[in-house]
Amino acid sequence: MRMTLLFLFAALFQLQANNSYSQNTKISLDIKNSSIEKILQTIEEKSEFYFLYNSKLIDVDRKTDIQAKGESISSVLNRLFNAGDVEYEVKGTQIILHPKEMNRIASELMAGIRQQKKGISGKITDQQGEPIIGANIVEKGTTNGTVTDIDGNFSLQVDEEAVVQVTYIGYLEQEIPATSAALSNIVLIEDTRALDELVVIGYGVVRKSDLTGSVASVKSESLEKFPTSNVTEMLRGQAPGIQVTLNTAAPGGGSDILVRGKRSLSSSQSPLYIVDGMIVPHINDLNSNDVSSIEILKDASSQAIYGSRASNGVILISTKRGVAGKTQVDINSYIGFQTYHRNFDMYSPEEWVTLRFWAKYNEGMAESVGTIDNMNVENVLDDAIMYRAYQDKSYTNWEELMLGNALQHKHDISIRGGSNSLKYSASLGYYDQDGVVKSSGYNRGTFRSNIDYTPYNWLDLGTNFSYTKDGTRSADGNFNEIITMPVLAQAFDENGEMLREIDNQGDINPLWRNREYSSEVLNEYLMLSAYLDIKPFKDLSYRFDANIRSNNRETGSYRTKLYPGSTGQGSISNFNRQSYLINNVLNYAFPIANEAHDLSITLIQSMEQDLQKTTGYSFINSTTDRFQWNIAQDSEVDGVTRTLDRKRSVSFAARLQYNYLQKYLLTASIRRDGASVFGSANKWANFPSLALAWRMNDEGFMNDIDWIDMLKLRVSYGVVGSWAIPTYRTLGVAAQYEYLFSDQLSVGYLPTNELLNRDLKWETTNSTNFGVDFSAFKGRLNATAEHYQTYTNDLLVRRAVPSITGYSSMWDNLGETKSWGWEFSLNGTVLQGKDYEWTLGASVSTQRNKIIRIDGRVDENGDPINDLNNSWFIGEPMNVSYNYVFGGIWQLDETPTENDYLPGDAVPSPGDIKYVDYNNDGKITTDDRKIYDLDPSWYGTLSSSFAYKGIDLFLEFYTVQDIIKGNPYLYAFNQGGSLNGKKNGIKVNYWTPENPSNEAPRPQFTAAVPGFGVLQYQDASYFRLRSATIGYSLPRKLISNMNMERLRFYFTATNLFTITDYQSYSPEKEPGGYPEPRTFTFGLNLSF
Repeated sequence: MRMTLLFLFAALFQLQANNSYSQNTKISLDIKNSSIEKILQTIEEKSEFYFLYNSKLIDVDRKTDIQAKGESISSVLNRLFNAGDVEYEVKGTQIILHPKEMNRIASELMAGIRQQKKGISGKITDQQGEPIIGANIVEKGTTNGTVTDIDGNFSLQVDEEAVVQVTYIGYLEQEIPATSAALSNIVLIEDTRALDELVVIGYGVVRKSDLTGSVASVKSESLEKFPTSNVTEMLRGQAPGIQVTLNTAAPGGGSDILVRGKRSLSSSQSPLYIVDGMIVPHINDLNSNDVSSIEILKDASSQAIYGSRASNGVILISTKRGVAGKTQVDINSYIGFQTYHRNFDMYSPEEWVTLRFWAKYNEGMAESVGTIDNMNVENVLDDAIMYRAYQDKSYTNWEELMLGNALQHKHDISIRGGSNSLKYSASLGYYDQDGVVKSSGYNRGTFRSNIDYTPYNWLDLGTNFSYTKDGTRSADGNFNEIITMPVLAQAFDENGEMLREIDNQGDINPLWRNREYSSEVLNEYLMLSAYLDIKPFKDLSYRFDANIRSNNRETGSYRTKLYPGSTGQGSISNFNRQSYLINNVLNYAFPIANEAHDLSITLIQSMEQDLQKTTGYSFINSTTDRFQWNIAQDSEVDGVTRTLDRKRSVSFAARLQYNYLQKYLLTASIRRDGASVFGSANKWANFPSLALAWRMNDEGFMNDIDWIDMLKLRVSYGVVGSWAIPTYRTLGVAAQYEYLFSDQLSVGYLPTNELLNRDLKWETTNSTNFGVDFSAFKGRLNATAEHYQTYTNDLLVRRAVPSITGYSSMWDNLGETKSWGWEFSLNGTVLQGKDYEWTLGASVSTQRNKIIRIDGRVDENGDPINDLNNSWFIGEPMNVSYNYVFGGIWQLDETPTENDYLPGDAVPSPGDIKYVDYNNDGKITTDDRKIYDLDPSWYGTLSSSFAYKGIDLFLEFYTVQDIIKGNPYLYAFNQGGSLNGKKNGIKVNYWTPENPSNEAPRPQFTAAVPGFGVLQYQDASYFRLRSATIGYSLPRKLISNMNMERLRFYFTATNLFTITDYQSYSPEKEPGGYPEPRTFTFGLNLSF
């Protein structure tokens, strides 16, 4: 058996075996017609013996019989290798096999070789100076060799003119002359190509060099560099073409992922998530410590094997599994705190009073408020509490009252191990995060385990089990109500008791609201899967796997009787989701005599069901606040909810993979899907794909270019689909209606205002991808460049219908969109030595899209008609805003003409907003509105990793560029942007007669400022130091006495600085969104 020597020797060291074991241990065997490898494996399983050998020197494929009953290991081995050419040496529980010396001497005599021998010896270590156990040392061109011992030492007799080959799995091979002094201390260099050789694809794995499609791979080490609760946010910047945007920064909040941008107008843009073969709706419940690798299928040829679910990309997640060898325990833990930061100023108390003065002054209240130089503050404020706060300078900083530093911590322990026939893995995790907004928080506990069992060479069995329980606590209301509260207010009375109202205008204390409100969401996730692999003969395998997943969620909220407008009201709902997925996969490799050809086929059949149920009710007039939403029998129920949604699908697929001369690659697939959400005439659809690749570096004309490791060209085409619509839309949906019948209230059902569509069919996406993969300088430089074009047809859209039909909307297939972009990635090892290594990585992604067709309607001139209600414009991007362009502020010395403002508007006054004549026709009309593209043109990441001995340093920068975003805090009333002096807001340079600003209009206390919305647009491009980590790993020699393999301490800081013009707590969220925190964490990684 080919042993994983690292684990083998580590186990020896852990057990501290001695020679007495081999003398006292008795072996019983009864094996017939089995290979030497299988017999050695059986001895290992029945004892604590471990065999060390070089598979190039020992024939372990030879079959034989062996029977033994209570015999010593020496007796068994003597009979096993009787009349053979193998000798053995027993050292405690370690048994070393090697060819008999006489055979080597005899072969040399027969060849007439009489060269003089010399003894060589030395030590083999890795780049960190740690000994490599079980490295192979072979005299080149012969079978003469040995392996390193537990300390990395070796000795061997070789010819004086010999060349010594040194090899070990995962490291670059070295050839050293026998006369070289370098033999005494050999340092092996890690071969990153070998370590990352296998990549997970749909229903299988391939070597990275054999990939024909566009697949990005992310290892677990990259994810753990950013401490957060959700894996989606950890994927930010880890692969080109993957755009991650913040959904909410609240504790337990997630992020949204777009794979190569937007494709559809209104259906879901979320990718397909698959964890260990199970389709899941999201990965918010996944513990990042359990992740082994993540593969993102980006082009249609890679996605097509998943057919109808893959139009927005596929994210394959593999969790960590057991490995053969000694049991390994890993502990990862960190603790840290979060802070908030904003890049904008609010009005100070004095500035807010001045703003309020001008708002009233501009509405003709000059007589009561005075002048700017002689202001009547009491009349300006017109509120006794505000005026007292102003006089006493007892200002209220609402931000400090509602926000604060918050603790977060995470702890994980995992155990993995097993033998060649039985492998196991189990992990426990706990995460707890307090929110920077008080009374918000999140906690999560996870457990995951898996077992892989190989009772026979032809049979593999396995199970996966995971359980997650989490809870989310939310603060009350919108964050707007906190930061826009007037600073001239009173939150507490003289005795420190919280006040309900903060002024005489009836503004409610946000602290009061928060105290009298409670909300909690509890989730339980359970996933169980099992698989069976049968290999009846060499080239054929069959796999059956079944997956079950359930999610139970309870959501409760309650407002006490003291909450404004509440009589003791609350709600509770229970959501249950149960899904199953069954796959049958058949793989066959055609036995072709000509080794230049390599052909295999994969056949797949799967069926899936997703069942969702929701039951809930709301109530008012609760008799007590004590039990919140948990006891409501004595309350008045004012709403009941019950929903049920079931989706089913059946799929058949085939994939063909062909390889000629290991340099011409072809992958073709076809999938046929049926989905229950469509009518009988359109339930089924076909999704084909084809991909080609050419490894140019294997051509003869590149033989002399030895510094290029790989140069591969790829091209692919494929079709994928989407059925991301609500259920039953082809059947029609009824709604409950109440009516009086014989003076009694009765309930009946009538069709809703949504018209059914029996002809609804699949949304399809066809995509072309061109790619180049490059590797040079023995893996020290790696690069990829790709270009894609995607067309999506028959878009699933909920559109309006004429009211004369009696309905208001319907789901329909209409339109066509196009998306395209470029992706570049570059990674390289800049410096590398025995004790140090410096690597750099960078990626850049561009993505654009446009609407080609909407519904085919044309105007009287034959031009296509745009959909203004949905802001859909032919030839323009999908995500846009349609508005006028800010042209400055009307000044005192300017006189507007009728062409300078919109027809029907009042004549502008000094301090009002100007519009730009965008179409240059000499007058302001509705045709002067501009289409603002709200998506970025490009985004990218830059990372640097440096290691010196035990010290490691990592920096990651992330940027999003050329993006426009609306900011309601610059114009909307509720966000304090309307300059009426009633709410606080973002400080702007507004117009007054003394300050003829050209940036913002004059304040007005009650009147609405025409055109205020054009001020919302800001450049939301940003550049951020996303993560910085410094760590230190203690030397192995220092911790080995404590039976430790690794002990590392580290410090990580996230979001240290952000450069942006967008005014907010985060460039990806409006200021009223939950503040995105900076985090500072201290942690350790321990393995033994």
